[in-house]
Amino acid sequence: MTTEQPDLDTIVAPATPLGRGALAIVRIDGPRSAAILQTLGGVSPEIRHATHIHLQMRGEVLDDCVAVRYAAPHSFTGNDLVELTLHGSPLLVQRVIAAVVELGARIAQPGEFTERAVLNGKLDLVQAESIADLINSRTTLQAKLSLGNLDGVLSRRAMSIRDTLLHVISRLEAALDFSEEGYEFITREDARARIVDAIAETRAMGETYRRGRATTSGLKAVILGRPNAGKSTLLNRLVGSERAIVTAIPGTTRDIVSETIEIGGLPVTIADTAGLRSSGDVVEEIGVARAREAAGQADIVLYLVDASEGVSAEDEMALFPNAILIYTKIDRAPAPKGAFGISVTAELGIEQLLARLDALVRDEFAAPEGSLVNERQLRAVVECSEALQAALAAIEGGLDEQIIVVDLNRAASALALLTGAITTGDVFTEIFSKFCIGK
Repeated sequence: MTTEQPDLDTIVAPATPLGRGALAIVRIDGPRSAAILQTLGGVSPEIRHATHIHLQMRGEVLDDCVAVRYAAPHSFTGNDLVELTLHGSPLLVQRVIAAVVELGARIAQPGEFTERAVLNGKLDLVQAESIADLINSRTTLQAKLSLGNLDGVLSRRAMSIRDTLLHVISRLEAALDFSEEGYEFITREDARARIVDAIAETRAMGETYRRGRATTSGLKAVILGRPNAGKSTLLNRLVGSERAIVTAIPGTTRDIVSETIEIGGLPVTIADTAGLRSSGDVVEEIGVARAREAAGQADIVLYLVDASEGVSAEDEMALFPNAILIYTKIDRAPAPKGAFGISVTAELGIEQLLARLDALVRDEFAAPEGSLVNERQLRAVVECSEALQAALAAIEGGLDEQIIVVDLNRAASALALLTGAITTGDVFTEIFSKFCIGK
């Protein structure tokens, strides 16, 4: 028996991308989904059984498809839900959706299926965001992080801290209720120790943001150096195509040329830049300024020096902190002792460079499961941390339990906002407006 949901709209959307393919999936969610399927297919398939049916509208065949019907609350959204697997013609998909709309449904908004799953307690907000991240994953490490958070790794971590805080809050409040009787349900020392542990856990969670954001968004790498240091040649070698123009004429590259490749399991956008020099050419000077700006925003900077020329005073002034110094054209002149060198034309040191970059990305940027991945999550954790620090100061200052409870409740609420146990409309708008329609 399905659950009646009289105030809920029935929505429809394709769950697969637009374009031709072997198959296409259309989702119908809401109280009229089963009735619409009955009208179009002439049958009411058994719950959770794939059924071959003929879709028709006013006697006209729409498609031959496989239908699966789910009854609330046992579906992705928690509502009555129908999934139609059609042949992958965009025309067929449009015709079926038009028929479903004519029978009382409306086109779904971006992320509305997942939003309904959150509202019905099927997912929390972190898991919902992980679905969007998983869809947009380009590498294995990105998918692994998203799958871990979809499985609840980050949510369980946050809720474990919240449970600790609620334990302390409940006992402090009980002591307030029985203050005249002199009952003590938790000592100040025990409460302080639990708050200190929660602060450490929250701080550790916040520290995952840098890696989590880098993993989901990818990295930026910039190749810097004087003209003719081999920047464009190296970019072309790394990306495997003639992406940048290579000539012996200094100043050929005047704007940023970039391409994205996978390094260390993450997408890395590598940018070739204008050679660093003072030329008097207005356009080239703009290119040099852009090169410096890009390097200032990059996660990784590769600074190239022609081994036959060595490091000049201009190079020393241009070197960015933590830049990887690479001597080029070592087939013509050796790199200084102990320095790292390559020659793209002679294929010397390239594999070592790739291995070095691979290790750098994995060691410095790849995120473990359970990491924070966006600013909304970080804001919640920062707010929790600030409230916990205030609670610790209150308890160490000998302040009344009521003040401590206020700060602890603020910390617990921040963690609830992280997972969506407490949420607001603007948070939903921020999250689900970024989803694709049909998800």
